[in-house]
Amino acid sequence: MSERTPRLDLPFLMPAQAQKHVTVNEALDRLDILVQAAVLSRALGDQPDTPSEGDGYILPSNATGADWSTRPLGTLMVFHEGVWTAIPPWAGLGVYVRDEGVSLVHDGAGWGPLHDQIRQLDHQQGLGVGAASDAYNRVVIKSSGVLMTAEESGTGDLRLAMNKAGSAATASLLFQSDWSGRAEIGLAGEDSLTVKVSEDGNTWREAMRVVPLDGEIRVEGLSVRSDRLTLTRSLTPASASAPGQVGQMGWDSDHVYVCVAPDQWRRAALADW
Repeated sequence: MSERTPRLDLPFLMPAQAQKHVTVNEALDRLDILVQAAVLSRALGDQPDTPSEGDGYILPSNATGADWSTRPLGTLMVFHEGVWTAIPPWAGLGVYVRDEGVSLVHDGAGWGPLHDQIRQLDHQQGLGVGAASDAYNRVVIKSSGVLMTAEESGTGDLRLAMNKAGSAATASLLFQSDWSGRAEIGLAGEDSLTVKVSEDGNTWREAMRVVPLDGEIRVEGLSVRSDRLTLTRSLTPASASAPGQVGQMGWDSDHVYVCVAPDQWRRAALADW
């Protein structure tokens, strides 16, 4: 039978053992060091002259001092009852470093930040960065900026895909001001790409539409295709001096109108062809 536990190296009580309290206290001391372990620093290389009870350190390279200099890089050193206790780390041992505010974990070869060990998170119910996620907003990010960049070792491409369940569903980007919608771009309840705007977040106006069948672009009052430009709304200026902007065009059943200067219109009569 082994006299010590295989992982934390705690001593077992032996049959008919005398002074059992010594063994129990040794195990409790070791547990006090290892459970929720914390050290003051991993950068201090000079063994302190007057350490306090319970002070702990992770040894850097070339540590100095009577007790530290004989121990290898990465050893966990804890001052207890007037002596330094050395604990060789093993894969999976975790320690909080107080002067850095970082949690480390040993991988069997060396210490590294805990977050470097978290390489994959699958099937999480929510993720909040700077804020809390909820049942609807599964991912929430509260930040002044969000950066996405392509992998250097990959193709150099970066593509963000948003997939909706069907034609009647929505996949869009919604832009808000003080939590009130002002613009929406995407496939909103259909498969045509639309740009919609709102002044108050309640009443929305379609500013642009791209039809997937032929790529036609429709802007309010205007339709553009590769083979044609269409003014979809008629416009009849009230007079030659009606309000207008240079280049503005209009039409009705009798004339085509062009604004040639601010509030100055010209027209050409339409004839049968």
